[in-house]
Amino acid sequence: MNIRKTLLAITGAAFVSLSIAALAAVGHGTDPNALIRLSEEGSKAAQSLLLARIAIFDGQPQDAVKLVDQAKTALATAAKDADKLAIKSRKTDAGPMIPIDARLTISDDFALDPKKQEQMQKLNEHLKKGEAKKAIEVLGPADESVTLTTLFMPLEATSKAIDDASTLLGESKYYEANLALKKAEDSWVSESQSFVEYLAALPKPEKSADAPKSEKSANAPKPEKSADAPKSEK
Repeated sequence: MNIRKTLLAITGAAFVSLSIAALAAVGHGTDPNALIRLSEEGSKAAQSLLLARIAIFDGQPQDAVKLVDQAKTALATAAKDADKLAIKSRKTDAGPMIPIDARLTISDDFALDPKKQEQMQKLNEHLKKGEAKKAIEVLGPADESVTLTTLFMPLEATSKAIDDASTLLGESKYYEANLALKKAEDSWVSESQSFVEYLAALPKPEKSADAPKSEKSANAPKPEKSADAPKSEK
């Protein structure tokens, strides 16, 4: 599974996908300008897991063992950064979950006229700069049909399934190992929400202590009172 990196493309189709990565709205780890932060290590774990299943089907169990070990290592690293990611799952009964893929869709008829094209170009620029408020202003109430769909990986369920698969591969139980990996894949959850609402709920960026002060600096010299200045008469 690859994170979508195609160029932004809008057509008149009923369902239109906008690439998060191409918009530069997506980042990994703690990128301060990323409006959407995915788990890079979680994505690596997912990809290794899927490739391990293919290796089993292709009769390459040794490759499957290596890929499962890679998935296990990546998942352990992903767990450390789970709290730093921007997108949070609304599902609470599956334990900690990390976002491994995301996309934007427009779920109504969309005709790309010059005005819409200009609007999308402005939206692109704001997303690249991490300007959530300005992006919302560009989208406007009429474009609340823009939906953010995220694929989440539950850490506990995936970790257990990978451990089980590793044990089964060691016992040469390849069919059972594949089923364990499939169980992990089946536990991934897809959630959708309004992109406007998502942007509005993002925490405001903290002002840096090193941020430039206003023109009226606190250290600017104050005008001195002249001793020769005329005193007011009583």
